[in-house]
Amino acid sequence: MHISQDFCTFAAILSITLMKKSRYIIILTTIVAVVALTIGCTKPDRSEEATQLKNELQELLFSNPEQVLSRVDSAEQVGVFSETTANLIRTNVYGQMGKTQLAIFYGEKIKNSPELRSEGVNYYSALLLLTSLLNKNGEWGKSIHLADEIIADVDMGGLDEQMALRVKSRALTTKASCEERMGHIEQAEHYYQEGVDLMMGVTLPKDYWIIDALSIAVIETTEFYLEHDLPQKALPLVANSDTALARMARCPDMPENVLNLRSNNLIINQALSYAANGFYDKAEALYQKHRQSPNPSPYDLVAEARYLTIVGSYDEAIRQFRKTDSLYLARGSSINSSYITNYMMSHYKALKKAGRTDEAMVYADRMRHLTDSIHLEERKIDVEQQQEIRQKEAEIASRSQSLIIHRIIIVAAVLICLLIAYLLWRSYKYNKVLTEKNRRLLAEIEQREQEQQQALEQLESAPEAELTTGQQLYRRLCELMKQPDIFTDPDTNQDTLARMIGTNRTYIHDAIRECADQTPADFINSYRLRHAAHLLSTTDDSVGLIAELCGLSRRTFYRLFSETYAMSPSDYRHVAKK
Repeated sequence: MHISQDFCTFAAILSITLMKKSRYIIILTTIVAVVALTIGCTKPDRSEEATQLKNELQELLFSNPEQVLSRVDSAEQVGVFSETTANLIRTNVYGQMGKTQLAIFYGEKIKNSPELRSEGVNYYSALLLLTSLLNKNGEWGKSIHLADEIIADVDMGGLDEQMALRVKSRALTTKASCEERMGHIEQAEHYYQEGVDLMMGVTLPKDYWIIDALSIAVIETTEFYLEHDLPQKALPLVANSDTALARMARCPDMPENVLNLRSNNLIINQALSYAANGFYDKAEALYQKHRQSPNPSPYDLVAEARYLTIVGSYDEAIRQFRKTDSLYLARGSSINSSYITNYMMSHYKALKKAGRTDEAMVYADRMRHLTDSIHLEERKIDVEQQQEIRQKEAEIASRSQSLIIHRIIIVAAVLICLLIAYLLWRSYKYNKVLTEKNRRLLAEIEQREQEQQQALEQLESAPEAELTTGQQLYRRLCELMKQPDIFTDPDTNQDTLARMIGTNRTYIHDAIRECADQTPADFINSYRLRHAAHLLSTTDDSVGLIAELCGLSRRTFYRLFSETYAMSPSDYRHVAKK
């Protein structure tokens, strides 16, 4: 904003300083206006710097998210990140930090962003993240609506076919999760199964990111059937799991850690499905295979404990649950609602099935206390996030207002410059017309004075005997007026001329009237004005000084000169010198 104000001041001073050079001013003002508009509306290309910073922030995301947010704010302020890019990163960071409301707040600001939409896959990944956050926050209706928008948008084309199927599959599984949490089991089953069927059609995936969607869909659908005591419907998914494993193995760019993670997930889900349907031999083989995998995750250990519960090994299952609990806490993971639902509830069920009722009751009390504490903490976090959201909204409104003011100043500066250019152009055109008119007048004046000079020369060369008394007196007056000291004296008048010639004032008046058809005052002033015209065209003296040198006051001089020459002394000087 300060730059724009300085620019306005500079433009005004520059225009006034160079007012006399109208043509150059018009060109210069137009150029300045275009440059100002360009500067105000364009940004330098900092894409390489932005890409490098994104990579650095990705490395800091899990270790120091607060620093990531601080650097994102700084990068947005200096123009390295656009507002959309900054909000996308904030959505990911706050989602990673568990601040769901803040993540949603920024996620909703990137919807329908033309900048992000042009990136295709990244745009839909951002929207899928937003649907998951809305689902997690209990805003199931909004999550389903957004998922439907994503599917409809993908169906319109623009994405690679395999990528489109992946996006649609993830949107469908999110819809299924929302329907499940709302208690719409049949609708949830429909969406889960549709998500699996879509990805089964991708027989030759181009990269692991696409085939990973099949693994996720199969795992989530299997969990859904087992959670709702529909194990017979989970059994056909074992074959889908084998397909996913085979396709992952054929995928050339599949990272080893991702392959191991998804393989473990699929294998233990197969074991759970077989065990729940009474195929214990097949289930045991898969379970043993799963136990040989290195670095199992807490999810893998809980799944093993659930398997042991299904097959009736309750004591071993309980030990496994406790081992999982220790590992989970040792990794610094937070105890949240998801932990209680997915881990502790399964542990509680194992205690109940093992007949360890007292332990189950104690564990249930612990779950209730933890649930109450989590709800209190979540409400506290919600309040903090709401306060931060209000603060962010105020900052955004302030930035938006500053941006509007900045743009208004830029536009005003440009309009002022264009107005100045227009006025100067009008002035230039007017001055051009006026100059041509004055040149014609000057030519007429010079012609008239030349004719007067010729008439005077004829009078001077004529024999005195042929002249009347008035003509003889007029010739003597003209000879007297050849002396500048006579007519430049402000006191010179009709009586002065009569005294110098040695006659009376009446004869002076009659002679001038007869020969020049002027009054004595006009006769004297004509010499003064011709002398002034000569000084205007041959010197750089000021108009006021020339008026004084000619024996006239400034006001009288301007009036007489304009009446005689039909132009101002300045205009006369302008055309006479050219």
